Order: sequence, then structure tokens, then C-alpha cells
Amino acid sequence: MLRRSIALAGALACAFVFFGFSAQAAAVEDESSKIIEDMYKESGADKLFYALPESSRDFLSEIGLSDFRPFAADSITPNRLEGAIKKAVIDNFDEPLRVFLFIIAAVVIAGALDTVKGGLAEQKLLSLAASLCVVSAVSPPLISLINYLGETISAAGNFMLLYVPVMAGLMAAGGGTASSTAYCGVMIYTSNLVVQVCTRLVIPLMKCIMALSITSSACESMKLDGVIEMFRKVSRIILTFCMSLFVAFLTMRSIVAAAADNLANRAVKFAVSSFVPLVGGALSDAYQTMISCVSVLKSGVGAAAIAAVFAVFAYPVVRCMIWQMTVSAAAAVCDLFGISRLSSLMRSCSSVISVMFAVMMCTMVIYIIGTAVIIIVGKG
Repeated sequence: MLRRSIALAGALACAFVFFGFSAQAAAVEDESSKIIEDMYKESGADKLFYALPESSRDFLSEIGLSDFRPFAADSITPNRLEGAIKKAVIDNFDEPLRVFLFIIAAVVIAGALDTVKGGLAEQKLLSLAASLCVVSAVSPPLISLINYLGETISAAGNFMLLYVPVMAGLMAAGGGTASSTAYCGVMIYTSNLVVQVCTRLVIPLMKCIMALSITSSACESMKLDGVIEMFRKVSRIILTFCMSLFVAFLTMRSIVAAAADNLANRAVKFAVSSFVPLVGGALSDAYQTMISCVSVLKSGVGAAAIAAVFAVFAYPVVRCMIWQMTVSAAAAVCDLFGISRLSSLMRSCSSVISVMFAVMMCTMVIYIIGTAVIIIVGKG
């Protein structure tokens, strides 16, 4: 009987301790969630979603992301992402298909008439007429595509200029003062530089290349294929070098700053727990809890920002890919019918689109890697 009483008392004591700890853990978790929610609103992260263009917000909603709260990115699934990309392809497929069919019709008609008219003058006239028809069909959408590139990079840069101070504030609140300073300076400088270079140099230069390509297609004496190909190769080399330099510099600065912040945080916790009487240990634990909450919020906001950057560039990248395939297929059709003037024009357009694609991909990768590096290296 005594043994049963002791066993019952032990079981009750264990249950009391277990449920007491569980209740205490639940209370701590609720308090941490409240702290994270308050920080989320006070940091300005709740306004980042509405700083994106409407098309980007729609894309994020399709993949399951409607805000920048922690763990919001967990709702993104491969099926949703695949569906959103398919929708982007379908939405951007109509105009390139119409232009491609128009080019095929112009080439077929020019080839059919070429078999009827055997004179050299008539052949040149038909080739010139076909070139002018194709130029009138291809030029407006490609110029619009170049302008769309500028708008996309400006929208991404504006979003980063709003996002970077929010992330820097969270990093500073989590004890990452040095990391915050390094990240904020590098990313704001890079965002401004990318926007200025693209809008004032890259976009006008690509329009000039398009104009030269059109002129070359109308005047056989001008051969600009080599110049355009050189421009494409040089631009890719410069973009690759700049991207590598940015990633190396940001990683180096982040590693050094993270080490300094880690040392400072350890010193603060040691000083609080050692020199504050009675409640030093509790204050040290509270400090660590606060840092952990900020770290959770920072990681969640950073993951959502990566998804947001991808959403900004998703439609332009898909449009560039479709136009690249369209003009490449058109160049193959022109080669098949022996119309070298149109084939040269299509290859020049393909080079311009290739440069546009490289610029967008490099810009997107710079923003994504910059955000990912600071999340991984600068954890509090």
C-alpha cells in the first residue's frame, strides 16, 4: 500500500512538473510571437509587400505569399510556383507568336515572288520590301521590351531601397550593428548604381544597337554583325565581373562584421549576467530571447524579399526568353529561304535580347545573393 502511495505521488509530481513546464513553454512561445509581431509592424516590414508593382504582387499571391511575416515563405510550394510560371508563359506568348507568323508569311511571299522574278534588281527590291515589312513588325515590340527592362530594373531598385533600411534596422535591433552598417551601405550603393547604369547607359545603348541593326538590314553595304556580337560578349564579361566583385566584397564585409557583432553580443551577455546582481542571469536570458526573436523575423523577411525580387523579374525574364526563341526561329526560317538580309537582322535582335536577358539575370542574382548572404552570415 505504501509503495502504491509513493508511486502515485511520484506520478502526480511528474505530471505537475510536465504540465507546468508545458504551460510555461506555451506562455513563452505566445510572448515571443507577440514580440515578433510587434517588431514586424514597427520595423515597417508590413509595408514592403505593397511597395512592389501590382504584377509582382499578383505573382506572389499565386505562389502563396501575401505578406513578409516570418514563415510566410513556407506556403510557397513547387506546384504553385510551376503554375505561376506557366501562367506567365501563357500571358506573354501571344505577341511573339503573331510576330513570328507574320515573319514567316513575309519570308514565304518574298521567296515565292523571288522564283517568279529572276532579275537581280527585282530580287534586291523584294528582299528590301520583306526587310521593311519585318522591321515594322519586330521593332515596336522589341523597343517596348527594352523599355520594359528599364521599368523592371527601376522597380526592383526602388523595392530594394525600401527593403534594405528595414533589414538593416532588424539587424541592428538584433545586435548586428556592424553587419547592419556594412549591408546597408553596400546594398543601397549597388541599387542606385544598377538603376543609374541601366537607365542611362544600357537602355540607350541597346536602342542604338537596334537602330543600327535595322539600318544594316536595309543597307547591304553596312555589316554590323561583328560589332553587335562584340558588344554582346563584352557586356557579358563586364556583367560577370561586376557580379563576382559585388558578391566577394559583400561576403567579405559581412563575415568580418558578423564576427565583430558576435563578439559584442557575447560581451554584453557576459557583462549582464556577471555584474548585475540577483537578476543578471534572467536579464541575460531575456536579451538572448530578444535576439532570437529578431533573428526569426529577419530570416522570414529576408526569405520573403528573395521571393519578391524573383517575382519582380519573373515576367520580364519569361518575356525575354520567349522573344529570344522567336527571333532565333525566325532567323532559321530566313536562312532556309536564303534571305540573308532578314537573317542578319534577326541575329542582331537575338544578340540585343541576349544582353537584356543577361542584365536582368545579373541584377536579380545580385539582389538575391546579397539578401541571402546577410541572412546566412549575419545571424544573431
